[in-house]
Amino acid sequence: MELRPAREDEFDAFSAAVLTAFHEELTDDERKRYMKIHEPARSLAWYDDGRIVATSSLFTRDITVPGGATVPVGAVTAVAVQPTHRRRGLLTAMMRRQLENIRDAGEPIAALWASEGAIYGRFGFGVAAQTAELRARRPAARLAAPPPPAGRPLVAGIAGEHEEIMRAVHARAVPTRPGMLTRPGPWWDERLYETESDREGSHPLRAVVSEADAYALYSVRRKWDADGPASDVVVREVVAATRAGHAAIWAYLLDLDLTATVSWQLAPSDEPLWLALTDPRAVKRTLWDGLWVRIVDVPAALRARAYAADPEVVVEVRDGFCPWNEGRYRLSGGGADVTGDEPDLVLDAGVLGAVYLGGTLLSDLAAAGRVEERTPGSVARASAAFRGDVAPWCPEIF
Repeated sequence: MELRPAREDEFDAFSAAVLTAFHEELTDDERKRYMKIHEPARSLAWYDDGRIVATSSLFTRDITVPGGATVPVGAVTAVAVQPTHRRRGLLTAMMRRQLENIRDAGEPIAALWASEGAIYGRFGFGVAAQTAELRARRPAARLAAPPPPAGRPLVAGIAGEHEEIMRAVHARAVPTRPGMLTRPGPWWDERLYETESDREGSHPLRAVVSEADAYALYSVRRKWDADGPASDVVVREVVAATRAGHAAIWAYLLDLDLTATVSWQLAPSDEPLWLALTDPRAVKRTLWDGLWVRIVDVPAALRARAYAADPEVVVEVRDGFCPWNEGRYRLSGGGADVTGDEPDLVLDAGVLGAVYLGGTLLSDLAAAGRVEERTPGSVARASAAFRGDVAPWCPEIF
């Protein structure tokens, strides 16, 4: 068997292997979609007698970290092993090679969305961001106060008509929220992509924009029941650069005629909508794991982000899967430097990835038995330093 990148002329075979593992098929629409974002040189595939039996790939993206900087991230995608070739170590070897490739590309971190929660912890990934699934009931979901007057009236229409405004709002918002990805090149096409089957009865994707302040991407799934109109407003994303814009967008979404619910599967875990309503129980909130992060270069990753306070601790990082990360690091407000001093904390790479974006607390992981504290008080000090001002959020699954 051979492990190598899939060539450009092997795109169909590679894509079919990925989609088959996820019980989907390669249609003409999907082919056009994936060809825009696929990076053949960053793919990996296992070949058994010339047939692709396992896959993985990377997208070249930039992610916001605490402090507002953006850093290169290896965005892991298309991870699949055919049922005929499981439990042979193919995934482990593929992930090892992929992380080495990310390191060689100068990307200090890797990130992914996990299809199954039990897979990626053993490769050093940790849950760095949660996502909230929201379902608001109308008419109970009413804003307690009218939104502040917007500079300009809201404008709504087919999503593609407002792409320029949405790009500008998104660019303003990205530095304010760890976990958000920039969207160069084809990534806005990908975000607005949909097929008839994707809609599941909804009308085409629409946008409502408050120029330079906020926007929402949404569709309406039409439904009538015995009590009358019961349509669902399906939100793809709400992005706001100001509080006024955020309030104006929600006032619009909660007041669409002939609808009974407003649902959003990938909201930020700290989305404050429920606190803005007269009845906070009118919104049902469910938390899920969102973005998983893996530290690939410890010093580079820790120097790239800002800290809420100076941690001043020595951390021993254990990393059997990426042994170049193993060692002791003195953490300070300026990042991390290799040291030979005795550690205050001992933890594995998955813990470091989990706390990196400032959402998962080091103190919580310590309470879960994932951190060894050798110097009393060092967990609290380091936890306060890593914590961010806002919860990390990645609005797009890649």
